[in-house]
Amino acid sequence: MYATYTPYEPARADAGRDLVLLIYVLYAVGFFTGITAFIGVTIAHMSRRSAIGLKRAQLDWQIRLFWYGAFALALIGMLHLMVAGLGAITGGLGLVFMVVPWGLTLSWAILTIWAIARGVHAALLGRSIASRPF
Repeated sequence: MYATYTPYEPARADAGRDLVLLIYVLYAVGFFTGITAFIGVTIAHMSRRSAIGLKRAQLDWQIRLFWYGAFALALIGMLHLMVAGLGAITGGLGLVFMVVPWGLTLSWAILTIWAIARGVHAALLGRSIASRPF
């Protein structure tokens, strides 16, 4: 008979943090499986429309991280094919230059791991990823 009163509760400061951390985990597992990074960016794109504040900034960072990584890997893959073609033309001598795409792939991996760690750290602290210099 009596109505119960529930006071207004403001949104939690960590609202959406679990989703953001899940996407970072999917990106990290993507180093080993590949497909989970696609799942992560799909979730990020679908969630970005309704996100606001820090969650929106984190999702923007994650989407940008994925597409820059995909572009970098496409360029490194083309370079790898060109060096392999050079090796075929020169009878194997051109394969010495294969260290260039391998080094670029290693650099991409290190920078991506650093970007994921930086994003996770910012999410756990409740900060925007863009609040600190790159």
